[in-house]
Amino acid sequence: MKKVVLSVVAALALTTSALAADMPVKAAKAAPAPPPSPFDILFGTALTTDYELRGVSQSNHRPAVQGYTEFDYTATDWLKLYAGVWGSSLWTGFANAEFDLTAGVRFSWGNFGLDVGVIDYQYPGGGVNFIGDWPEMYVKPSYKFNDWLTVGGTFETAFNNFNDKVCNPAVCAGGVWVGSADHYYVSGNAVITLPITLPYSIAVSLNPEVGYENYSSGVTTNLGFVKDTWWDVGLDFNYKAVTLDLRYWGINVKPNPAAANECGPGPAGQSFCGSRFVATLKFDTSLSALK
Repeated sequence: MKKVVLSVVAALALTTSALAADMPVKAAKAAPAPPPSPFDILFGTALTTDYELRGVSQSNHRPAVQGYTEFDYTATDWLKLYAGVWGSSLWTGFANAEFDLTAGVRFSWGNFGLDVGVIDYQYPGGGVNFIGDWPEMYVKPSYKFNDWLTVGGTFETAFNNFNDKVCNPAVCAGGVWVGSADHYYVSGNAVITLPITLPYSIAVSLNPEVGYENYSSGVTTNLGFVKDTWWDVGLDFNYKAVTLDLRYWGINVKPNPAAANECGPGPAGQSFCGSRFVATLKFDTSLSALK
């Protein structure tokens, strides 16, 4: 009798195990993907045949090496905070490098964008040679009309502190600045994506820009600068993080032999202005793009 009972119990156990094995197993819920980090770091480098700033060569028409790093914080889908540093080698006879410190906010509402910030131009060792360093504020609006056309602009001002009101004693009596030191510039630009199909999905765009720079009578008296208009137009070839920029620059002023202006004459009589073709190879990416 005991053997019969044990046989029945064993049979029930085997049947129960078989039924359990045939039952579908409920899959565990996958953990939700973590939200993207609001922090990001952008960085890049460039090699250019001539560092042109608003139509004026900052490298005496020689090649320059450049690079930047920017820290971003996306507060909302329409607000981003950022701070960064951009640097370039240069050759003007006054300083060997330039570092621009920036901080600001970027707003975006639909196709409209607005960048508001401050920039501090730094020229290590340049203060001894009356270049100095100074802060400016900028406002950069932009609007994307469609997939192939975006227009933008820049307004930047120095708030009556251009060049820290430093003046060469050879120009100003005792090196004392005379008059105001107001300075501003305004420019407009466009990015036009061309309907051109190249191998490897290389995008081609046309980038024209025109700007006007104004110096107060105080700046003109102390430093010899004049009001000027500059323009440039570039053809960009972009492949992923690499861009080749081919650009032609021009400006409407020339060196003043009586009183040096932003065009020179520089050391050995060089002119920092004039029409110029410039080629720049750039690499730009971010930590989020590398993940």
